[in-house]
This record gives sequence, structure tokens and C-alpha cells, in this order.
Amino acid sequence: VKNTLNPVWQPFTIPVRALCNGDFDRTIKVEVYDWDRDGSHDFIGDFTTSYRELARGQSQFNVYEVINTKKKMKKKKYVNSGTVTLLSFSVESEFTFLDYIKGGTQINFTVAIDFTASNGNPSQSTSLHYMNPYQLNAYAMALKAVGEIIQDYDTTRTRLHTSISLPSICQVYWKQ
Repeated sequence: VKNTLNPVWQPFTIPVRALCNGDFDRTIKVEVYDWDRDGSHDFIGDFTTSYRELARGQSQFNVYEVINTKKKMKKKKYVNSGTVTLLSFSVESEFTFLDYIKGGTQINFTVAIDFTASNGNPSQSTSLHYMNPYQLNAYAMALKAVGEIIQDYDTTRTRLHTSISLPSICQVYWKQ
């Protein structure tokens, strides 16, 4: 914040992993500078804290003395170069796929494929749905790759075991 001795910074977001690598007691060093237009920012001082201390939120525990060690060594009456007060602290959880599974989320794997004419005739090698008798097409490979992973999370565990004949243009095979 420019041109003030009592700045109030905009809230910002930082992942816990970047801040303290998940170690709530890890020391976090905060350095405070006076911004200068020419880029020669002046060091005011620093303080240390931890995620655990910050997580207490706004309180008397989250007022930090900003200390400039060089000034402290030179001046006997030096107390601090100011204070930084935490105004707010919040945690937004970002859940992983496995967090949802562990929490009881049920998955039913369902697939639909667009067989419209604009994708081309499946008997032509230029079609996205080309049915090569010797290998899977890109759609089938993608379905197989995703299906093999997702099937273990599908609570019904139902699978298509037989071929389905669609109106004389293609067949879909799913093998377990």
C-alpha cells in the first residue's frame, strides 16, 4: 500500500502447502518493506509466526512487532519499527477425489457417445468412430482407460459384457 504509515493490505490467498508445507508449527518469516517507485524498496523489519498462530484469527495473539535487527543493534531505545495486526484469517478446504470417496460419495460410471453423422462413417478410417478390426479407436481407448480406473469406485460395479449392435453402422465392445 503506497503513501501511508498505516497500510491495510488487501486480503490474499496462499495454499497451505506453499505457506508451511502442511506443518502447522513451521516458522513463517514475514518481511515488511516500504515501497519505492524506483524499485529500491526499504526494509522496515520482519517478524515470525506460524500457521497455528495465524489460525487463531484476529486477536491479541496476532499483533506482531516488526523488528529491524540492524536498527535494534544501533539504537538502545529501539522498540520496534511498527506492528502488523492480523485482521482476518480463513481456511477454505479443497477436497481431493479420494476425500470425496472416503466421505461416502458414490459414483456410477455412465458413458454416452455421440454417433451423429458429422463424425463420419465408422467404416471409413477417417471417422472418429472407425471400427478397426485390429485395434481400438481413440474413443474406445479413452473409455477403456478411464473405465478401468473408475470401475473400482463404482458402487454398483455393473459392466457391459456383451456387444451392442447399433443400427448397422457400428458395434460397441466392452470386455472386462
